[in-house]
Amino acid sequence: MDRIEHILGGLRSIVTNADCVKIIETPQKFYETLIKLTRDANERIILSTLYLGNGILERKLINELEASLIRLPQLRMNILVDYLRGTREGEEKSSIALLKRLTPRAAVHLFHTPHLRGLLKRFLPERTNEIVGLQHMKLYIFDDNVLITGANLSASYFTCRQDRYVLIEGNRQLADFFERLVDAVSSCSYILRSDGSIEIDPRCEVHPYREKLHDYVSLIRARVLNVLDSLPPAKPFPLDGASDSDTRVYPLVQMGMFSLNQENDFLIRLFSSQDNSSTITLTSGYFNFTDDYGCLISKRGKYTMDILFASPQANGFYNGSGLSGYIPSLYVAVSELFFRTMRSEVRMFEYIRPGWTYHAKGLWIESRKSPLSATLVGSSNYGYRSVHRDLEAQLLIVTSNEHLKNRLKSEHNRLMEWSSIVELSTFLRPDHAVPRWMQWYSSKGLSLDVSSWMQ
Repeated sequence: MDRIEHILGGLRSIVTNADCVKIIETPQKFYETLIKLTRDANERIILSTLYLGNGILERKLINELEASLIRLPQLRMNILVDYLRGTREGEEKSSIALLKRLTPRAAVHLFHTPHLRGLLKRFLPERTNEIVGLQHMKLYIFDDNVLITGANLSASYFTCRQDRYVLIEGNRQLADFFERLVDAVSSCSYILRSDGSIEIDPRCEVHPYREKLHDYVSLIRARVLNVLDSLPPAKPFPLDGASDSDTRVYPLVQMGMFSLNQENDFLIRLFSSQDNSSTITLTSGYFNFTDDYGCLISKRGKYTMDILFASPQANGFYNGSGLSGYIPSLYVAVSELFFRTMRSEVRMFEYIRPGWTYHAKGLWIESRKSPLSATLVGSSNYGYRSVHRDLEAQLLIVTSNEHLKNRLKSEHNRLMEWSSIVELSTFLRPDHAVPRWMQWYSSKGLSLDVSSWMQ
């Protein structure tokens, strides 16, 4: 069996045309694409994001969405955000302050993690309570076009916060799948009314935190599973070079709180690989692997791997006030621990670009013994909360098409252009200094849930 096909492990897929896979390079192009797709949509606009900002660019996007609703009576629009992040900042500055303008023509839903309940919900303050779990999927659907990314709908993500963005054009099957996924979560969430009030969606038969946790989990898990099972059964990847089937996309959902672990299962297979002909590049804004991923990458795998992550200066909390200013140092401490234990086939790189922060995430996979190349793009950061606490959606793109393979390689190279290799001397520089208490904290393997504050 082909080396890359082997790690697919029976995943269900959708065929797509390689020419319809568009790679967006910059935050500015991401924003321009959102505006254009909004103006061009006629049938549906489905948006799933962590939150919506409240600046000038965000208001322009809302204006475009509102104009589309007025212009097209038949337009279907559903927007899913996280409840905790979407209501943060108070009534005037929160996501819902802008989004309520779109109701009732648009459905606006807010997912509330079922694990924030009882005393936790009563006493955990705003921002801190987001550690418990979030709706983190970033899916932007316009008619039959799907834009998948790790970027939120907020000004920095439109200007100077580098992410990855892949647009799959003209694929109705994929757009239908992700719309049903967003709707399954929406049906078990709150819904926003035009007066700004929030109530449980009438389809949600179990309250997310007032009724039994098991009952709510069973409800939403069944609805999401029904969507996942709607994809056609797995088929071998064709290696005959046929242009109409040389590219497939594999949706991967990670909702550990509901025991749905497609992404985790795939990554365990990938990181366990003993194939020394394979090369993997992994990137994330936050260097904070789960113990399983870290052990497999640093000690057991036989592949070559490059890891690209944010330098302290490219971390969103760099030069922050109060305790938040220490967060970049926490990530430095964790990366140094990994550096000192990793095998020789693994290299680490830091992204540093003056005036920019780094939020890109995903994988690029190649093998000298396979005609296939693959990339994984979406919302996951490959840390504890991505696996166990948040709702994540990724898209694995596998292709034998040479033009698409070259475009994926170019995307990879553009990000690496702003990187520098991590060496032992890196951790001796003043900008990588770590207070002693942080060294102790990270050495105990404690989870860096602080990343939830900046996603």
